[in-house]
Amino acid sequence: MEINQWERSFRASAKVDEYAILRNHLRRLGLPDSPDLLLEGTIHAVQACKDYSTLDRPDGKNFILLLDMQRYNPADSQDARYAFTFDLGGKAYAMLLVEPGFKTIDLADLYGHPWHDYKVVGYNSISISRTDWKELTKEELRQLEEDVIGDLRFDYSEDEVEFSFEDSLDKTYLMVSVHDVEEEEDMS
Repeated sequence: MEINQWERSFRASAKVDEYAILRNHLRRLGLPDSPDLLLEGTIHAVQACKDYSTLDRPDGKNFILLLDMQRYNPADSQDARYAFTFDLGGKAYAMLLVEPGFKTIDLADLYGHPWHDYKVVGYNSISISRTDWKELTKEELRQLEEDVIGDLRFDYSEDEVEFSFEDSLDKTYLMVSVHDVEEEEDMS
């Protein structure tokens, strides 16, 4: 499937469902009821992944694998285990369905990505949930944290980007806050 065909199918599924799955996804994460922003943001994020994948692998293999996982209903994605939901500066949201170890996306690339339509760069946070909404196990949480750290630290040093993993009473998702390190003002 190519990206334009995927986009048409994704939009059509959302319209038929009257955005119910997207609305429920946002609600479960405590995000605003703006399924249209999640729909559009997701389409932009898939396009961004396509652009970055050709830089990393000219054959586009990682993007083909990623695109094959993207479904309107996350439960319909056979190879995806996790839904990564990005807060794009409070202007939109994007959901990418990924495999364990998420080798088909690059969190560092997306953190530095200019979202022209929203006039922001990167994302403020990522909510990571299972596609089946089951609670994340301690082992999954440990592995997800390790993988996020490895991905972001590959491109960004501790002097550039800070991130934290936030505990939640809701064990169905892991919240990761990400932001640039503020430069200290010269006090002299």
